[in-house]
Amino acid sequence: MDRKSRTSRSATLDDTNEEVSLWKQICNALAKLEVIQKETSAVVTSINSIHTAVNFNEEIPASIASRLMEYYRGGIDLSHSEAKTIHDIIEKVSVLVALRDASEYNNVIDQKRKKRKAEQEEASSVQISKKSKANSTGILSHGTSVAARQPKQKDKNEEWILAVVISYHTEKNKYQVEDVDQDDYGQKQRYMLQPRNVIPIPDADEARNYTELNPGQDILALYPGTTCFYRAKVIAAPTKNKEPTYVGNYKVQFEDDNNEIKYVMPRHVLEVPKLK
Repeated sequence: MDRKSRTSRSATLDDTNEEVSLWKQICNALAKLEVIQKETSAVVTSINSIHTAVNFNEEIPASIASRLMEYYRGGIDLSHSEAKTIHDIIEKVSVLVALRDASEYNNVIDQKRKKRKAEQEEASSVQISKKSKANSTGILSHGTSVAARQPKQKDKNEEWILAVVISYHTEKNKYQVEDVDQDDYGQKQRYMLQPRNVIPIPDADEARNYTELNPGQDILALYPGTTCFYRAKVIAAPTKNKEPTYVGNYKVQFEDDNNEIKYVMPRHVLEVPKLK
């Protein structure tokens, strides 16, 4: 699967609780890595001790050979565990960096929201009333974080991206959304999309109150370290996920991803929409 490098994230991803949770996971993984490395060091010391004491030009006693083989196997297992732990740490750090980058984006959005609020307060009460009525119809407001289905492009698979609602055009029944990621020219692309191609992303508290999705269910999930949503299947719901470093996350398996298991926060796991 072609995973486009899209590491910048939406302003709504700048959630303190998520960052703290992720940082704790990184710290726990680093502590685990330290333990593994100490155990590896002890195994290497034991192997070297046997090598020093044994004359390999003579026949090695069966008991010593058996013990040496046990150390070898233990060392191999520890090496695999160390590599996996380091890979997990790198993946978590990349996500944390993306979250922190989003903080800057969030500050800009906050300033714009304050300015917009001041402008709205200057509007007439009639205009405010009309706007409130429009919001009550279920139209997504400006700044809402969404998964947006990009217009189909030649020779490209369907792709849902992380985006922000800019406006809703009643006469066209379309949303204008802005990609949170920049293109090769440093610009953020905007698209006009029908409502069925725009899925609102809940905040962390809302997501926790949602009914958990069942194992095997088809979903759209934010691929770790990117701002792209891809099709996947639920392997385990957050309450059933026993992996200590990913507590509270969905355990998922993305399509065409070599059967690898990934962990995704509940708010970034969405039901696959029924597109006509």
